[in-house]
Amino acid sequence: MLLSVDNSTMHSERVRGSRLFDLGYNEADLQQVLFNTLDRLIPDEELVVIMQSTQWREEPDLMAIDKLGNLYIFELKAWESSPENLLQVFRYGQIFGKSTYEDLNKIYNERIGESKSLSDAHNAKFGTSLHEEEYNLHQIFIVITNGLDFKTREAVRYWCGCGLDVRPWVYRVYNVNSSLLDKSGDNRNSQNISTINTSKTDKTYSRPLLLEINPFRICDNPYEDTAEGYYILNTNSRNDIDDHNDMIKNKKAAAYFDPWKYKIERISKGDVMFLYQSGVGIVAFGDASGKLAKCNYHGDVKHKDEEYYRQLTNFKIIYPPLSAAEIKAVTGNNYVFMGTLFGIDVASGKKIKSELLSRSK
Repeated sequence: MLLSVDNSTMHSERVRGSRLFDLGYNEADLQQVLFNTLDRLIPDEELVVIMQSTQWREEPDLMAIDKLGNLYIFELKAWESSPENLLQVFRYGQIFGKSTYEDLNKIYNERIGESKSLSDAHNAKFGTSLHEEEYNLHQIFIVITNGLDFKTREAVRYWCGCGLDVRPWVYRVYNVNSSLLDKSGDNRNSQNISTINTSKTDKTYSRPLLLEINPFRICDNPYEDTAEGYYILNTNSRNDIDDHNDMIKNKKAAAYFDPWKYKIERISKGDVMFLYQSGVGIVAFGDASGKLAKCNYHGDVKHKDEEYYRQLTNFKIIYPPLSAAEIKAVTGNNYVFMGTLFGIDVASGKKIKSELLSRSK
């Protein structure tokens, strides 16, 4: 829900949502926005993505595995008030619901481009070891739908009542006007509301819009909206120790492969980057440079530009490392460190930095 507040009376009224068509957009436009923003919308601390559609073929837009081995099938084509929303995702369930571990592992290696197995990636992410027969015992269907699309949402409720685990992922679009933005046009404080880029050369949109959508989550993360110039970046040591060593040796903050590499794009010049080694703690930190750099992952031409990074200035090695338990004690926050990158608030960031300076080389 988006409320427009009258600052003279402190009364509010709900801003009415719109349909894409009414604002000159179609479902393909929204789908492109979603794919461009997947690094913000899909929590990598909760899911291992095994495939992402890039060819717009008849296949799921996303498939992912959770800690228990459940298969998540995402349908992001946002048809409004159309039964295809559910019929399409159920069709994918019919196709991939029978997939064995070997089938999923093959998809993972082909689409994600990883040389390691799906089970190795799963174990590195969650610290658990599943037997191959434990993968894909259950499927969860995720279908994106407009908040005004009551037909799809009614159908979801019906199928849930029949025992299917199908979940709506609700978005809302709003016509941009002065009541929704401050005088500077800055809406950055509403972190789950994005403005769709209207600068396409091949299509002219009559109206810009705001898109409201929450990240897809299995569990609520109370720290997801607290980024204020301080970040904790996982050095990927559990997946590949060479990635960790490269960040330390070359004083940089990096992320790898689509869509997680795009998280590095969100970092601004001067942001403080704490490098966290899984199972060890914060081992180094520095200030992000203003230039985004790209290179082939491990120098392999088959993985062109699959590494995004920023050089770190004022770089310091930390010994002994600041462990997860110590970070919790210093900040009073119980962070989850399985994701690639997450932001923290200024007060917590300053406390961590002060503690690190007392033990830096």
